Amino acid sequence: MFKSHHTYFEMDLPYEVLVYLFKYLPPSDRQAASETCRTWYAAASDQCFVDNKAVVFYKAELYDGQEPLDILVKSPVDFSNFVFSDVEVSNKTKGFWDTLGENIKGITLRSCDTCEKMFVYIIEKCPNLEVLRIESCRELFMSGRLLEGKSDGITANSLENLKVLSLTENQYLTDALVSRFTDAAPKLEELDLSGCSLQFHLGLVKRFYPTTIENKPLTPSESVLTFYFVLQVIISRAPQMKRLKFSSTLIDGSALKLLADVEDLRLESLEMFGCDQLTNSGIVKLISYQTSLKVLNIGMCSRVTDQSVVNICRNLVNLESLNIQRCRAVTDLGIVELNKLKKLKTLNISQCELITKEGLENGLLSMKNEILEEFDIHSLNLDESGLIMISEKLPNLRSLDISYCFNAVTDKSIQLIFKNQVWLLCLKMSHCDKVTDAGLTGMGKAHDDEEAVVSNYDQCYTHHKIHLGSRAEEEILRDARRKRDVKKLCEKYSSDSYTGYSLERLKSLRELDISGCNKITDVSLTYAFYFKELAHLNMSMCQQVTHKGIEHLVKNCPSIEYFNLIDCYNLKDEAIKVIVKGLKRLKSLNLRGCNQLTNKTIDAVRDNCKKLKFLDVQGCRAISAETACTIGNIPTLHTVLVSKPTNYMTEDGLKDRAPAPTFLPALMRKLLSRRSP
Repeated sequence: MFKSHHTYFEMDLPYEVLVYLFKYLPPSDRQAASETCRTWYAAASDQCFVDNKAVVFYKAELYDGQEPLDILVKSPVDFSNFVFSDVEVSNKTKGFWDTLGENIKGITLRSCDTCEKMFVYIIEKCPNLEVLRIESCRELFMSGRLLEGKSDGITANSLENLKVLSLTENQYLTDALVSRFTDAAPKLEELDLSGCSLQFHLGLVKRFYPTTIENKPLTPSESVLTFYFVLQVIISRAPQMKRLKFSSTLIDGSALKLLADVEDLRLESLEMFGCDQLTNSGIVKLISYQTSLKVLNIGMCSRVTDQSVVNICRNLVNLESLNIQRCRAVTDLGIVELNKLKKLKTLNISQCELITKEGLENGLLSMKNEILEEFDIHSLNLDESGLIMISEKLPNLRSLDISYCFNAVTDKSIQLIFKNQVWLLCLKMSHCDKVTDAGLTGMGKAHDDEEAVVSNYDQCYTHHKIHLGSRAEEEILRDARRKRDVKKLCEKYSSDSYTGYSLERLKSLRELDISGCNKITDVSLTYAFYFKELAHLNMSMCQQVTHKGIEHLVKNCPSIEYFNLIDCYNLKDEAIKVIVKGLKRLKSLNLRGCNQLTNKTIDAVRDNCKKLKFLDVQGCRAISAETACTIGNIPTLHTVLVSKPTNYMTEDGLKDRAPAPTFLPALMRKLLSRRSP
């Protein structure tokens, strides 16, 4: 429907055109568009979008013929990916699998309660399954008999279309269980054993495999999970195996050397995050053979040094993503080689304390880099000039994390980020406490003939009087003066074309983290926040923010879905009312530690939030657990976090001594079961 010269007319776009246009929208916008009319709903539910969606069941009771399974069975949309998290998958759901099984391509079971027989039934009913993830399902593997024998109905090709197999965080996993899965999956391309008790010690292998034929085990062990056997699986599937994940295991250099010797293995992705036993010698040998790697994750591996980084940069010329987070032995000697990675799009060098500005300047930033899109340098020991150099040499960044870079992130450097990084979708600058309203609004230096607003505030509040108060009082006075002056400048230039280099320049911003930036006030929320696509906002510990700034924020950023306001103790009920009334897409609201909130906040949430899934009001002393439980009628809500029920103060200041419920989860489930359809 369009309006032109006071005349309304309709223009019906073809279905194919709508689908094409919707491809340019993020998922949340596409969902909002689908609520416009039936035609738009059909276009937004096209199979090309549905294939990238997953239906999530979280802590729900699942029964055939009842919600939510009944809705999916009757739905005209054919969903193909399902995630079951903290639920019981029992024989009461057989009708669901009978009806939808043939269309299902992806299943994730996360901390689920299900039996072996039911799992086999699910596999039989999903012949087109391509992705199977079984995470932290201890009971399913405890007996060690899962998929054992053809009597269970499992044939050699029951998982013949399976490409991705993840068995993470399963402590009872054994070689025999892995063998049964992989034998039934001839097209397997990805294997994930992260967080499993994978054994690498040669003595242990000899104990369970005392006799072998041509270096292959006679029978997979039913007692232990060994890298020795997993290696045999990889060898047998080498030509098609593309991705391996061994994060949070005891994989060491010797294991990598064995992996490097596998013929016909051409890996594209290898993840070994948090593997403390990794050594340089193993990494060097592996990457000398696996030169086709595009993704390498060796973050949190304490033994990795410059030797590994240098060889990575020289051998892996096709690398697109590299994570060396908290590899503390890495120095500038390794970082200077990063300029050899011409295809690198994602780089994480956070928490590497020995990396300096000089290393980046001589390596990654030796010339303008227009390829890198995601850069994580949080907790790096840089100065202001180092961050300015990053802003100038990396013009096409989409994601930047500069959290905890205390010395680098100032009003001056952050304004140059706003000037040069206009394509940013995600910006994280948590706990950068030197940033003020002057930096976010672009008024740090409002004009060439204007003096920087905050340049002298960190020296002393006044040069003419001796301040007799405490240091904290002096800081409060300084902040008040800064806020006043920045506000005057914003009002002065708001009607002119000049906007400075403010946060507002990042028009496409979708995620922003300014938690712990305590000098940010309502002035920034009023004059710098104009983001129609902002969905994630973390303002925890921004303690100078009040309802006045929140009003402008909600008005100018209507698409916020995840809002974190932990320890914003100046917020009152009226601010939360503005949030829940104005943010129609709100899914997660974290109000922990906002101790001025009362039960009126819960009333406002209950009356206005139609899509809320998560609410945290822990530490809000004036909110009673009993009142918090009354919001159970919100149909989308699945998690409410409240403080332990105790006596609390009412609005009249009197203690309410009514007994609190002794078992809150049971009460919540009861309320949810009674909600109106």
